[in-house]
Amino acid sequence: MRKIFKIIFVIILAVILLWVISGIIDFSLVNGFEKKPIFAIPTVTADDGGSGTYQGLGYSFEIEGDFMSVDEPPRVTYYEYYILGSLISKGNTD
Repeated sequence: MRKIFKIIFVIILAVILLWVISGIIDFSLVNGFEKKPIFAIPTVTADDGGSGTYQGLGYSFEIEGDFMSVDEPPRVTYYEYYILGSLISKGNTD
């Protein structure tokens, strides 16, 4: 019985670790104004190729960017980062 609890504990710990890692990767991409998040799923998007709301597990982003520009590479220009519905960080390139 004790071995089952250890296995369950390890599985829960692994899931939490993966969640934290995916959140950190998404945040670093968006916070650096480089790209859209890769682990969060777009739920509401604009017709510009990437602006909108992205939902991850317990976190979300509101993103605006230049995603259709021919002259420049696609990039994020404004973001708001939420964890469990609370605003944690926001940034603007201007």
